[in-house]
Amino acid sequence: MAALRNSKPRRSAKEAALDCLSRRALTYYELETRLKNKGYNDGEINPVLEKLLEWGYLNDQELTLAYAKSRLKRFSRRRVQQDLLNRGLAPELIDQALKEVYSSADEYQQCLAFAEQWWLQEEKSWEHKNSSEKTRPKIPRELWIKQKIFRKLSQRGYSSEMVRSVLAEIHEDGDEDDGNLEDV
Repeated sequence: MAALRNSKPRRSAKEAALDCLSRRALTYYELETRLKNKGYNDGEINPVLEKLLEWGYLNDQELTLAYAKSRLKRFSRRRVQQDLLNRGLAPELIDQALKEVYSSADEYQQCLAFAEQWWLQEEKSWEHKNSSEKTRPKIPRELWIKQKIFRKLSQRGYSSEMVRSVLAEIHEDGDEDDGNLEDV
């Protein structure tokens, strides 16, 4: 069976690169790494990459901006920045795209919206988990919920300071709501 594999003519670096790009947009670094992993040498890779740049098939600036926009509603600026760095993009390109896409106020509001949404979900989860009389809560309800939300928001890349601020704001709103319910 190995003989059959070796009998196939080896694809050119250009064909391999176009095949990779047909699946998803890649950065210059990602494509270069994939071609190296496939066994192509720098002498084969560099002319192909230059040609793809010339044709517009590789455009790190455009990819950076598109990626940042696509992650805008789900992740924090810090998380997107780290993801882009991991994809081998230049810090200058990343900073430029993030300045265009993310604002501190919008990021805070997004974090707050996630926290409010998850607060309701975690309240239900806590109630369900502790609904039987046999199960005694080991952690107070509010602390348990805050810990869960803190972990989720941190995984999305929000800073600890922002998460604490958001949780404090929700807690204040919750206290006001509780007071209103007692007045009724």
